[in-house]
Amino acid sequence: MQFNINPRKKRKHRTQISDERKFAYYFGLVLMGLGFLIFMSSFFSRSFSMTLPLIGAGLTMVGGLLKSVGARGLAGSGVILDPEQAREDLAPYSKMGGGMVKDAIKESGLQFGGTKEVIKVRCRGCDELNDEDAKFCDQCGCEM
Repeated sequence: MQFNINPRKKRKHRTQISDERKFAYYFGLVLMGLGFLIFMSSFFSRSFSMTLPLIGAGLTMVGGLLKSVGARGLAGSGVILDPEQAREDLAPYSKMGGGMVKDAIKESGLQFGGTKEVIKVRCRGCDELNDEDAKFCDQCGCEM
């Protein structure tokens, strides 16, 4: 019988954003646009009242919050303070960021992580290791 010492379950990171979060994001965008239009329309109407700008500003702020939660999730946007859940909520963006860096490195033609074999030659006078193309010993100065 095996016991799990770690009380937290290991969570599998999702690579796709759920439909609920997509809906919250796009609904937030619509509310922001509607709020902005209502806010701006109050400046072009003949009868100026404070209700339209307040309603427009309120809709814009609520839309911005919904958009943020939809994009990053509850924990990823800071509404819930749970680092593990935030890591899971932001996993699609982290994977995307790493993929973009990988693509940029591939396009640049740079090579990383390769190892180069280093050959050293031992000096006959003092047994110090020197580079293979060295003409004189780094330690004693003898000719190689």
